[in-house]
Amino acid sequence: MFFGLFGKKDFRHYQNQGAKHLAAERFSDARVDFEEALRLCPKDAAQEAAAIREGLNQACDHLGALNLQEGEHALRAGEAQKAYDHFRLAADLAVDRGIKSRAEAEALKLEQPAPAAAPADGAAAAPAAAAAVGNYKPHSGGSCTSCKGHGGHHHEEPAPMEMSLSEEDQFYLMVQPLPGDLPGRYAAMGPKFARAYLLIHEGNDRDAFTILQEMLLSGENDIVLYEVALIMFRGGQIHESEKLLNRALALNPQNAAVYLALVQLYAGGGAYPQAMAVVEKMLELDILPDQAQFMLGELHETTGNTERAMELWTKSLEHPSVARSAAERLIPILNGQGRSDDVKFLTKKYLKGCC
Repeated sequence: MFFGLFGKKDFRHYQNQGAKHLAAERFSDARVDFEEALRLCPKDAAQEAAAIREGLNQACDHLGALNLQEGEHALRAGEAQKAYDHFRLAADLAVDRGIKSRAEAEALKLEQPAPAAAPADGAAAAPAAAAAVGNYKPHSGGSCTSCKGHGGHHHEEPAPMEMSLSEEDQFYLMVQPLPGDLPGRYAAMGPKFARAYLLIHEGNDRDAFTILQEMLLSGENDIVLYEVALIMFRGGQIHESEKLLNRALALNPQNAAVYLALVQLYAGGGAYPQAMAVVEKMLELDILPDQAQFMLGELHETTGNTERAMELWTKSLEHPSVARSAAERLIPILNGQGRSDDVKFLTKKYLKGCC
């Protein structure tokens, strides 16, 4: 988690979840999360929005390709209506022109009038001809969930057939939501590290730990120390995790992820003064200043200093990336103080519409 220290989920949370689902080939889940990330993304965060759209497009293209395959399979099995539904869904979902065009062409074939059956075939030939081709249209509802359009949230996802992401592609997708320059730095760590990272996200900390420890034998690296620290933290070795994170910062005082992990570690253990000191250091070094200021407000609110939290969140309104979240935190407090005009202003300016 790189934002919303005490449970608030912003666009980065959903972008990260979408990337994980995409790498795991859970394309429907990825699509839903990327759509939510795009909805929450600030209007002027163009670079972040572009990265989210790239992930969303990939998820939609995979869904489109899978539906195209399912349509072709259904057509070979003589299930023309089912084939048509899959072709139309593939055309609706896909962004890639190649997939979209193929799906539209296959659907169009099925929309052509059925040829008349030869008289010699008798009445029995008519159903067979109708099953092959005919004026197929999307049916009007019922229990079929695959007929929902691109804007829905749950599509029946065909079982993967001949599509899978390489480990290299999975790793690339997973590291994209990392803050600052970390996506590029992670990508440059090499295949050994990439394998360890994938193992971590598969829940296999033990094997990942072995690989990372081997890497540390050839020299310390802030990224490797950070990942080992997280494994230690998940294993309940909090003190050891803290030491590793501080070693990582000594190697690279600009690693934003390490600061965020330390804030989590201290705040999770109730060591709020230490957590605040880490956030203050982030502000001093201009590391994720918008998020740092917002988190400092969260920490002050948690320790009972609501007035200071309000000051910080009011300043956060100047940062588009956290303005909405700051407004959401301020509004309940202002409501409790009877400041209805301020509540109306914040609601109108920051909580109306979507990004």
